[in-house]
Amino acid sequence: MHCSPACLFVSFALALPLGAQEGNGKPAAAPPPAVVTQQPAPQLRARPADQKALFALFAKTPGFEASYEEEKQLALLAVPLKSSGRLVFMPPGYLARMVEVPEKSTVRITPDELRVADRDGTEVIDLKKSDKLRVFVTSLVQVFAGNEAVLQKSFTVDYTFDAKHERAWTLVLKPKQKPLDQMLKTLSLHGEGEAVTRIEVEDPNGDRTVTRIVKADAARTFTVEEQKRWFGIEPK
Repeated sequence: MHCSPACLFVSFALALPLGAQEGNGKPAAAPPPAVVTQQPAPQLRARPADQKALFALFAKTPGFEASYEEEKQLALLAVPLKSSGRLVFMPPGYLARMVEVPEKSTVRITPDELRVADRDGTEVIDLKKSDKLRVFVTSLVQVFAGNEAVLQKSFTVDYTFDAKHERAWTLVLKPKQKPLDQMLKTLSLHGEGEAVTRIEVEDPNGDRTVTRIVKADAARTFTVEEQKRWFGIEPK
């Protein structure tokens, strides 16, 4: 899975400076015009043909690290709350969200716990004690891991696209029952080709969070030190 649109790379061959002097004091011959070489753009991949293909694509992801920009649209505030930072995912069930602006904080999800750390301290929630809370907290993790069957136990999963847009697609998760539908109205992922470009979370009260993926390494692997620092995994 590529979490950002494909980029075009152009390389330029630079000419020698004009007016350079040869050793005999005579002006150097004018250099040939600069040659501009454009590398072929990477082939833009088609969107997954159906829901099964999309989840198969997610399941093959070795891990990723992405930069993001986020807006929280709250009914009580006239101006959205903005933040930016990084998302890091490692299969089978590890997700870390590092907020860098406006102030640093970290949310870490593992198969066993939710850990939130900010300037006020650290809070840890044991996900093994509540199946309902674990389903809610790990819903995005299950998407990234490609666990379609697990998600369908608790959500209606709908993959759609507009025939007029060759590469755009949308995946929407809606809770099937209480109390999950009291925590979350919809979780939506939007993409182009094989790229996830935007994630939207809508709360039952109408508040909405929109996360835009700025750039990403979609084939990220993690060192032992990174696994410990970001996910709390102790080396064996």
